[in-house]
Amino acid sequence: MGKEAEDWTVLKLLNWTKDYFARSNVDSPRLAAEVLLAHALGCKRIELYARFDTRPSPDLLAVFRQYVQRAAAHEPVAYIVGRKEFYSLDFKVTRDVLVPRPETEILVEQAVAHLRHLGRHGTLWDICTGSGCIAAAAAHQVKDLRAVATDISPAAIAVAQENMQALGLADRVSCRVADLATLPEDSGPLAPFDVITANPPYVAANADVAPEVKHEPQSALLAGKDGLDIIKPLIAQAHKYLRPGAILALEFGYDQADAVRDLIAACGAYHEPRLIRDHQQIERSAVAVKK
Repeated sequence: MGKEAEDWTVLKLLNWTKDYFARSNVDSPRLAAEVLLAHALGCKRIELYARFDTRPSPDLLAVFRQYVQRAAAHEPVAYIVGRKEFYSLDFKVTRDVLVPRPETEILVEQAVAHLRHLGRHGTLWDICTGSGCIAAAAAHQVKDLRAVATDISPAAIAVAQENMQALGLADRVSCRVADLATLPEDSGPLAPFDVITANPPYVAANADVAPEVKHEPQSALLAGKDGLDIIKPLIAQAHKYLRPGAILALEFGYDQADAVRDLIAACGAYHEPRLIRDHQQIERSAVAVKK
């Protein structure tokens, strides 16, 4: 999209940007183009389809051009616009939190399914919460759920708290700074929990990651030589806070399924875990029931 004078309509902008992003290896090029253009125009993405013939002003084109340049350099689109959809909810994201991903919705699905079959009010603890997306989505689906969301990063907890407030969940989901499976004192009355969810750091220190991932907080990604430095103590400690029959729902790396299965078995506190594949048919999550 050059600076020369041209009759840029919304449709032309979307088509040009989609092709440019495809050549630049930007993930989901059409979606990225739509999200960025809607943000530049200050409208919802769906509204673009009623504006195909609209010609944005030069000022708006300049703003959009900057967004396109940043995305082509593999800055995550979610950081550019400051928002990301997850489980059909809108979340604020900053560089202090991971960008919520579709595969993490598996944890929400498993938590919600378990909680809805309890026949009573349930409790959930989301560890390594980041933006708070897992706890918020679960609480949005299960109206009587009470939950705590923890993260070692104060900046992440600030984002999570803001999301809870924006979604009207702050009265049922508390956000607290805590190190891994260290339950904050004021959350003690919620224990033992019916569900513990966690999307912990699980990337090996020397792993080759996508360019977009390099923009995300490394403390929320990297976990030692084999990527298991956080998962190991998490599995070993989480069962202490679960009631019998409760579940631990855990996300892990694409090549860690066997290691996670072995760690759960070695712990001795859980039944044989179920391993769940993501939309790419990669084993991505484990659900373990406490004995």
